[in-house]
Amino acid sequence: MTTSDCFVSVIAPLDNDADIVPDFIKEVTQVLKNQFANYELILVDDGSRDDTVEKVSLALKEYECMRLICLSRHFGTEAAISAGLDSAIGDYVVLMQPDSDPPEIIPEMVQLSRTGTGVVIGVRKGRGKEPFWAKLGAKLFYWYVRKVLHLNIPANSALMRVLSREAVNAITQVRDRYHYIRMISVFVGYSTQEYLYEPISRSGKHKHRSLGESINQAIDMVVINSTHPLRAVSVLGLLASLLNLLYMLYVIIINLVKDRVAEGWTTTSLQNAGIYFFILLILTVLSEYVGRILNEAKSRPIYYVLDEKNSSVMLSDSDRRNVVDDPLDSQTKTADL
Repeated sequence: MTTSDCFVSVIAPLDNDADIVPDFIKEVTQVLKNQFANYELILVDDGSRDDTVEKVSLALKEYECMRLICLSRHFGTEAAISAGLDSAIGDYVVLMQPDSDPPEIIPEMVQLSRTGTGVVIGVRKGRGKEPFWAKLGAKLFYWYVRKVLHLNIPANSALMRVLSREAVNAITQVRDRYHYIRMISVFVGYSTQEYLYEPISRSGKHKHRSLGESINQAIDMVVINSTHPLRAVSVLGLLASLLNLLYMLYVIIINLVKDRVAEGWTTTSLQNAGIYFFILLILTVLSEYVGRILNEAKSRPIYYVLDEKNSSVMLSDSDRRNVVDDPLDSQTKTADL
């Protein structure tokens, strides 16, 4: 079978995936070995509490071109992806979820990226057995991102994607504490292309975020990547001020025209309620931004690495042209030329 001469890195975050990680490693390694002359599989353990690390450690003795990065605690999928991107050396970098992304689509997605596409985005054909509120919320979120934030993120886009080396270099420069690869990979501006695929369920179980987790992630993604909510409440606050100014003029005119004015309890109550509504709404949005500004000002690392482990063989093609075994010998050859 003909193999491609490009170097492909595959990054997969692990979170209590001991039941599926042996099969995942076997399938991905087989695909990479058959299709690419040089490759690496980077597994990032996100603070698993089961024996995920032990099973990967055993696999390191059996499979070549593998690396395991253990984070010191659970930092989240996005932080685990960042840890993998920071250490990936491939010409093309594949991001995938071990439980839901099929390895056999890697070669085709990489080939699409090699044609000049900076980011190939995996798009699920459907949202499976997700609850109704999740599907509806996803539609509203993607509509808002496209129409208001002007980021062309495809609906039902997954973590599964292929990044060119240029895109990886750009993404790793973004060190926001709230790091969402789905938005950042589009935000950096490289050309994108969608790849439609059917997700799988390796464990037989469907991992779904709770309603609270989904809402919190959506708020983070919007607030970190746009000032639109802040601008929206600013406009509402200005509108409320103008309305109150008109009401003040109305009160003055009534007092000048009429001799006796009855106390307007209803009008006053509505006015006070409207004012407090806008004030509290503005304070809510400001609090979201101030909280995130505080976290960004701390300048803490996105993640901490506890341990790293490698396979005994890290490069399948030892004669690869861009790999130098002896720097002095390389410089001598260059001088001779």
